[in-house]
Amino acid sequence: MEKTFENLVAPVKELNDLTLKNIEQIAAFQVKAIQENARISIDSLQSATEIKDLDSLQDYLQDQIAVAQNLSNNAVEDAQEITKLGISYATSVKELVEKSVRTA
Repeated sequence: MEKTFENLVAPVKELNDLTLKNIEQIAAFQVKAIQENARISIDSLQSATEIKDLDSLQDYLQDQIAVAQNLSNNAVEDAQEITKLGISYATSVKELVEKSVRTA
């Protein structure tokens, strides 16, 4: 009886472990992105404080174009990474379900 219960609970435990791991990976990814964006924002504000004339304003605006391009590139990379995490999770869940059905 106890073995039967363990067999029923094991896939649920595996799914919970898999879900927890996925949530941890996404949370770590989000924290990293927040830290990077905060750093970029602070750097931008510090650069803005150095504007003293039209030339420095022009330099600042040019830098902001590069910053915007960098943020755009980072957003694309982030979306790709999150997509990979989602695919990996879905594949793992599918394998777990298939394994559970075979052993049932």
